Parts: sequence; structure tokens; C-alpha cells
Amino acid sequence: MCAITEKVNKLICNLLQDKGIELVDISYKRRGPDMVLSLVLDKKGGITIDECGCVNEQVGELIDKENIINERYLLEVASPGLDRALKTKKDFEWATGKLIRINTYGPVEDKREHIGKVISCDGSAVIIELTGRAAQRCVPMDKISKARLEINFKEK
Repeated sequence: MCAITEKVNKLICNLLQDKGIELVDISYKRRGPDMVLSLVLDKKGGITIDECGCVNEQVGELIDKENIINERYLLEVASPGLDRALKTKKDFEWATGKLIRINTYGPVEDKREHIGKVISCDGSAVIIELTGRAAQRCVPMDKISKARLEINFKEK
């Protein structure tokens, strides 16, 4: 985390906690000519567009009041979406029992793509139950290039 994202994270922690909202991801990056502060939020049962808008207004006011960002920036507040990215141990623990797709930098058990339900994550590896097979796969966290929830329209 950069200094700005750390300061913003500390500043908005209580606001989000009071609303029962979790900060899934935060970044401060250049996008074209603009600097963009992106917050990805979620809560149990999902977060609405109206809630994202409300948080956007409140966070913008807090940042301006505390003068944390001294340059022009855009504030973007969004939900993680149906295909939520999974990056941390906490993310994978949240996804326990859910179907995910993992892509790896190199082969793990001769595969670079792994689809299955999360069984557990200890911080060093994610264990999934492979789709369509009664087999498990242990994928080391340091081999994961990308992991997301898998959208399964057939499952109820």
C-alpha cells in the first residue's frame, strides 16, 4: 500500500465499520492524465449502488477535510461485482464453499487454470475441490497470477 492508500484506509475504517461495509480493495494509480483513488466495497448480502454513492460522498468529504491528497484526483467507489477478484488470505477465506477460477504463473499439477470450490486457505496455499471430480488441488499463493469468483448460472 502506498502512503495515500494507508492514510485513506485509516481515515475511513470507522465510517465503513459503522455501516457494516468491508473494504475489499483500495488503490491510488494514474489512469491516463488523472490520478484515481479506487475503493472496492462489499457487505454481507451485497452492496447497492446507492450505498456506494453515499460512501463516495462521505469519503470525498473526509479526504478533503483532512487534506490527505494534495493533487487533483478522481474518487471511484464500486462493488466487487459477480466475478470478484480474490487476492488475499482473507478473500479466499470469504470464498470458502464458492466456485472460483485460479490462473497460475506456471503449471501446478500440469495445469495453469484451476476451477473448483474453495475448501480452505492457510495463507500459503489455497485448497480447492476440482469441478466435476472428487479430487482436491493445493495451489500455492505465490503461484497465483489471478483468481476470481466463477459465475455459474446453472447452480441454484
